[in-house]
Amino acid sequence: MSDLDGKVAVITGGANGIGLACAQKLSDEGANIVIADIDLAAAEKRADELPTDSLGVHLDVRDSASANELASTVLREYGRVDVLVNNAGMNIGARNTTDVTDEEFDLLMSINVRGTFTTTRALLPALIEQRGGSIINMSSICGQRGIALIAPYSASKFAIVGMTQSLAAELAQYDITVNSVHPGIVATDLHVKVVEEFSGLKGLSFEDGWDGFVSRIPLGRLQTTEDIGDMVAFLASPKARNITGSAFNVDGGLLLA
Repeated sequence: MSDLDGKVAVITGGANGIGLACAQKLSDEGANIVIADIDLAAAEKRADELPTDSLGVHLDVRDSASANELASTVLREYGRVDVLVNNAGMNIGARNTTDVTDEEFDLLMSINVRGTFTTTRALLPALIEQRGGSIINMSSICGQRGIALIAPYSASKFAIVGMTQSLAAELAQYDITVNSVHPGIVATDLHVKVVEEFSGLKGLSFEDGWDGFVSRIPLGRLQTTEDIGDMVAFLASPKARNITGSAFNVDGGLLLA
C-alpha cells in the first residue's frame, strides 16, 4: 500500500511543468488527482494519462467564483480533499523595474498571490471539516533571496512564504499542515524564458547565461520537475505529519552560493 492510497489531491496549474510532475508523483503514490488549470483541454488530457482515478477541471485562480466551482466539483466527485498543491503561477520575465507596467504587476500578483489565497480559501472548509490535510504552496528560491531584475516575481514569492507561515499557525488546530517548496533552476519553459531575458539584459548569449546560472549551483546540476514532485509527495504524506510552516529549498544548494 502506498502512502497516499485513496487520498484526493488537487494541483493548480497541473497540466504542465512542475505542476504536472507533482500530479504524476502523487498519482504514483496512490492519490486520486484533480488537475485544475486554465487550459481545460490540457488538464483533461493529462488527467486521462494518470494511473489513478483523476479529473481535469478548468480553474482561473484569479476568479473567486472559479475557485469555488473547483471546490464544489471536487467534493461532488470525490467527497473530500486531502492535499492542495498551489502551483499555478507566472513570471513576467527579467527586466528593469522602470520597464514594468502596472498591468503586468497586477497580473502577476493576481495569479501568484491572490490565486494561492483564493484557491486555499475555497477548499479550506472541506479540510477543516475533515480535521486534516496538507497544503503545499509553490514558491521559489526568489522567495528566499531577492534577485535583480525580477522584483515583482520575487515579491510575489516572498508573499507566499508569509502566507504559508500564517496559515500554518492558524490551521494547526485542525491538524492541517502548510508548507512551501522553493525550486531552484528547473529546465521548464518559464525558467528558460527568464534566463534568455537575463542573458540579453547582460549582453550574453543564451548559452553563456545558462552556463553561468548552472555554474553557481554547488551540486553542479539543474533541478528537474521530478525533484520538485518528490518533495511535494513527501510533504503530502504521513511522513511529514509533524512538519508545518516550513520552507523547503530544492535548489542544489544555490542559495548557499
